[in-house]
Order: sequence, then C-alpha cells, then structure tokens
Amino acid sequence: MVRKIYMNGLLLVGLIILIIVIYTKWTSFESEAFAQELLIEEREFITLQERQPMYMRDATFIKIGELEANQPFAISGEDEAYFELRLGKVVAFVSKEHATVKKSAWHTHNSHTIHNAAIKTLQKATVYGEADLQSAIIMYLEEGYRYPIVQEEKDWYIIKIGERLGYVYKQAVTLDEGLPVLVYHHILPKSLMKTTASTISLEAFEQQMDYLADNKFKTLTANQLYDYLEGRLVVPANTVLITFDDGLLSTKEYAYPILQQHGFTAIQHIISSRTNRAHGEQAFDAEGPLQFFTNTDLAELTDVFHFEAHTHDLHSLNEGLGIAFERSKEEIIRDLQQNIEQVPNAISLAYPYGHYNESFITAAKEAGLLIAFTTQEGYANMNASNYEVCRFGVTEKKSFEQFTTYINGNMVWQ
Repeated sequence: MVRKIYMNGLLLVGLIILIIVIYTKWTSFESEAFAQELLIEEREFITLQERQPMYMRDATFIKIGELEANQPFAISGEDEAYFELRLGKVVAFVSKEHATVKKSAWHTHNSHTIHNAAIKTLQKATVYGEADLQSAIIMYLEEGYRYPIVQEEKDWYIIKIGERLGYVYKQAVTLDEGLPVLVYHHILPKSLMKTTASTISLEAFEQQMDYLADNKFKTLTANQLYDYLEGRLVVPANTVLITFDDGLLSTKEYAYPILQQHGFTAIQHIISSRTNRAHGEQAFDAEGPLQFFTNTDLAELTDVFHFEAHTHDLHSLNEGLGIAFERSKEEIIRDLQQNIEQVPNAISLAYPYGHYNESFITAAKEAGLLIAFTTQEGYANMNASNYEVCRFGVTEKKSFEQFTTYINGNMVWQ
C-alpha cells in the first residue's frame, strides 16, 4: 500500500514537472515567435483614393507597378511631388496626387528575408494581401520586369511593399534565371579572320546586335548589374550586359559604331599596362599584331564604352595558370590599385583568363571593386557571389541559335 502511494506520488510530481516544462517552452516560443512576426511601430502611411502608378527612378521615371486604392503603405520619404516607399530594397515613388497621409501604429512583419531570388513577369501580375486568391488586391506588377522577392511559401512568392507583405501566385510569374552577360574579345571581318580563338566575325557580331535591337533589349552598366544583384533595381526582362575583355582596338573599329547606332552601352575591361604601347590616335591594322586602346581612346569613347578593371600587369600565364596565383594578396591589391588609377570609375574586375582564387577575391574587395567576372558560363544571378559572376563567351564557334537561346534565358548547363 505504501509502495503504491509512493509510486503514485512520483507520477504526480513527474506530471507537474512535465506541465511546467511544456508551459515554459510554449510561452517562450510564443513570445519569441510573436516578437519575430510582429513589431509595433508608429509610421506614416499613404492611402490612395484611386489606383495610382508606382515608379522607379533611372535616367527617367519608369513605371514598375500600380498601387491599389484604399490600401495603406508605409512611406520612407517624400519630395515636392512624390512619396517614397520601398519595394524590398528598391526605392519606388508614387504621386502625391489623390493620396492622404496619416500616422498610426502598425504591426510590421520582421520575417526572415532572402536576397538571392527574383521573379520575372510575363504579363501584368496581381499582388494579394494574403496567400489567398480571394483576398484583397494591394497592387499590380508590370509586365516584362524582374522583381526581387523576400520569401517563398508553397504556391506563393512574397514581396515586401511599403512595409507590407504581398503575395504573388507562382503560376502567374516565372522564377528569374538571372541576366545574360556576353563577353567578347577580338572582332574582324570574316575575310580577315585567321583563327576563331577569342574572335568573332564582324558579320556575326552585327547580326547579334541587330537581334538585340529588334527585340528591344536594354543594356546595363556594371553599376546597374550590381544594384540588380543586390536586389535594389527592377530591370526589364529583356536586359543584357555586353562586356569586352582586353581593350582591343578592333572593338573600336568594328563594335563601337554598331553599338552607337543601336544606342547600346558596353563594358571594356582594360589591361592598363598595355595602353601605353601606342599614343594618340592609332591607324587600325587588321593583319598586324594585336593593338590596344590608348589613353586618347579611353577619353573619346565614353558615350558607348564604360571602362573597368582587368589588372595592370597580371594578364599572363605561367604553365597554364594565371600569374596572380604566384602573387600575394598585397601584390595583387597593388596591381589592382595601379589598374584603377587609369579607370577610376571602375567597380568591376574581369579575372585574367578567368583564373582566380580566394586571395584574388579578397584583393578585389579590398581594392574597392564590387563585382568580379569569371569565364564560367551561366547567368548573372543572386545565387552566386558578386565576385564569381558568370558570363557567356561569344566567338565565331558559337552559333546564332546558341546566342539567342542564351539571351532569352533558355540555356541550360549540365
């Protein structure tokens, strides 16, 4: 009898302890979850009397969406004509016309965000206030743009607009594969070509640029690519970055007038130790040794070419490997600093021959460069490091069909 009472007592004590532990953990979890999900702030919000366009500021104002009427959105700033709000990290603007402002407490979501994905709209896309097709519509995304997302949840992609979470039905959009980045080196008329190594014919290059123009592609700068990779820029679906490595004079002779005709810009990665091999204006010799841009060229071609880094004196190989592998981080930094002296607006680097290691990456960061391009083929997207940006090498060996497949985001690598 005593034994039975003793055992029942132990069971009762154990049950009480278990209840206390569960309650403590639950209240702790509940409190932590509440803190993560909801932060109470007092903010200024706009409410629109009618649906209004939302813009992003580039060279001009570009319409990137429409905000629905009678929906509150937190503002982050204003000027005389526009309220400023945030679409993720993107700064967006809506006209002050037909808008009222009030300050109120707001439960903002402090959800864990991701910064390595975007969606692409093939048509105008609806953004809902909840993960429910029957919930209120809060805005619309424009057709033909790439938008950064903050989360993914079952059948929904989630954006953040004016401190609110917005839900985009996955079947209405497609996941953004990333931006096409083209890299060229040498250009010659087909009749003068003696090799296809790192060379494309003038005829093939002209056909490719005509295709981009006919399909209304927009070219980006290195700064714009960086903002896209950081989730700070909404870019059109038809967007491409055109790059040239080495600063060869043939690109001035043949690529420059074609790019200028179409209103395109391109990046030229300059090897600064080679710009002093000639001075002033050069007569181009298609059949002679390779010729490089001079300082005069760098000053005169800025309407089309944006000049970026390609090292000062590290563009050489030793037994098949870039000589930067033989240099210390400090030596690479000094070389890059000397390179940047000639291209002072540079924010990007093209690794010589695509060869790099951790020391090279660290040196690029410490030299103040924000992006580095490899020769690995692929798209430039938010999944990879900004110092391992993929490109697509274009030479005479690549067919026009391969070019268009890549440009249109349909290239698949095994």
